[in-house]
Amino acid sequence: MIRRIPFESLYLAEHGWLRSRFHFSFAEYRNPDNVHFGVLRVMNDDVIAPGSGFDMHPHNDMEIVTYVISGELTHEDSMGHRETLGRGDVQYMSAGTGVLHSETNEGREPVHLIQTWIFPRARHLKPRYGSVRFSKTERENRWLRFAGPDGDDTPVQLHQDVNLYAAELSSGKTLTFETGEDRQLYVKVMEGDVIMNGIALGQGDAAEAAGETLRFVAAAYAHLLVVEMAKDRED
Repeated sequence: MIRRIPFESLYLAEHGWLRSRFHFSFAEYRNPDNVHFGVLRVMNDDVIAPGSGFDMHPHNDMEIVTYVISGELTHEDSMGHRETLGRGDVQYMSAGTGVLHSETNEGREPVHLIQTWIFPRARHLKPRYGSVRFSKTERENRWLRFAGPDGDDTPVQLHQDVNLYAAELSSGKTLTFETGEDRQLYVKVMEGDVIMNGIALGQGDAAEAAGETLRFVAAAYAHLLVVEMAKDRED
């Protein structure tokens, strides 16, 4: 099963300082038929203008992972963390019992990022924050598994049975992804375009997939994000 999700079909939130596409119901976008995919609750494709951003605001009971595509994102939170992240860097936060944070663009160029929210396996956990800086070679023409379940050996550990991968494919390169019978994927094309099992996915497009081996072929270039998780239970 593969379902293509065109970028143009995603809800557009345009606020001047922020241009965002919501993959699932979020903020002012309410769609009871598009609330989540498995444990993936939110995926927002955000572009933040220079000198702006999200002021200090609260979160709780959610695993939040931010992948910076371009520009520089500055994070600050109520746990005492403050840092600036660039291309390919990953920021993660287990909001747990509650945390305040801000995300701002203090640079001169727009910041482009993908932020995902994942349901935790339990509520009221102790909040935690971290970040990891990756080099391009770690994801160049191969899968970089940068997040996984807590207790695993991934750089980012989340309170959920979920794995996140990134890859940058150069022209003509191919990658495959094996999907277990009880697992499913949400694929996001962050940059470029790719052919996935014969289906063309352009920049910003996404796809849901389950129950088959996926083959990705880059025409000129592709920068991919994959969220892999247990398949939804059938009631």
